Amino acid sequence: MRKIALILILCFAGNAWAQDVHFSQFLANSFVLNPAMIGVQKNDYKATLHRKSQWASVSVPFSTFTLALERKDILASHSIGVQFLNDIAGDSRFKTSGLNFTYVKSVATSKENTFRFGIEFGLFQRSIIVDDLVFNKPENLSNFNFTFPDISLGVANQFFLNEDLLLETGIAFFHINKPKQSFTDDAICLNQKINFHTALNYAYKDNLSIQPKLVFSSQDTDKEFLLGFDVNYLLEGERDILLKSGIADRFSDALILYFGAEIEGFSCVVSYDVNTSSLTNASNNKGGFEFALVYQWKVKKKIKIIEQEICPKYI
Repeated sequence: MRKIALILILCFAGNAWAQDVHFSQFLANSFVLNPAMIGVQKNDYKATLHRKSQWASVSVPFSTFTLALERKDILASHSIGVQFLNDIAGDSRFKTSGLNFTYVKSVATSKENTFRFGIEFGLFQRSIIVDDLVFNKPENLSNFNFTFPDISLGVANQFFLNEDLLLETGIAFFHINKPKQSFTDDAICLNQKINFHTALNYAYKDNLSIQPKLVFSSQDTDKEFLLGFDVNYLLEGERDILLKSGIADRFSDALILYFGAEIEGFSCVVSYDVNTSSLTNASNNKGGFEFALVYQWKVKKKIKIIEQEICPKYI
């Protein structure tokens, strides 16, 4: 068990630049899915807290935390967003933290069809602590932390097939500038990544909707394919409660189960990854928990009250 854990830790420390952080609830985090999907919420503002913890059964847990704020139509057809990200991995405490700033322009070609174009600029710092690591030979680690800029682009399309069917599709290109990523003097760059995603929202009944969805990611030699199916059920009452559930499969990696609820603009969804990869002997099929807290609200517009002046009456 210790050998497997050590191999996992060292591999991650040596090749962490090869693959980005990723979430099982990928539609809940547009910043790492597709910048063009920022501002697609129903209300004016959207705040998201997203956290994932995994591999606790193998080593020191790998923990990812993000906090984001999105503003829809700050000007007509212009949306913006900002996200803080903090990711810490394994015994090396391999840390990535920083901010993403995103701008989106939407273009409606008809009432049913809208294109969205997004650009994202990030500024991040990476660091590593080697005190608890064991190397077979001395490593020339001359730089234990560094800062780098990161640029990404995305395009998305929202198309209403009819009043009950909405098709959302997009493609995003991350790390276009290929920032340098190395704790040594080697010229190692962050590999560019492509995300393709699509989801079909089908309002089957007034209180029941389903959503098949998929995402495909490619970054250098790393490929990821996730296929999922969501079911949402509305419990009508004095306060409507939207129940959310679903299942997804990240091929050759994990089976994902999730459940949550939404009430008055606030939603919470919890998911769990059941490990199905070649690491099952070490993990005992244990993956990790993930939860997403989302709150949406509208801008309260001030109602201008015009007071009428009453003319005095004279006799």
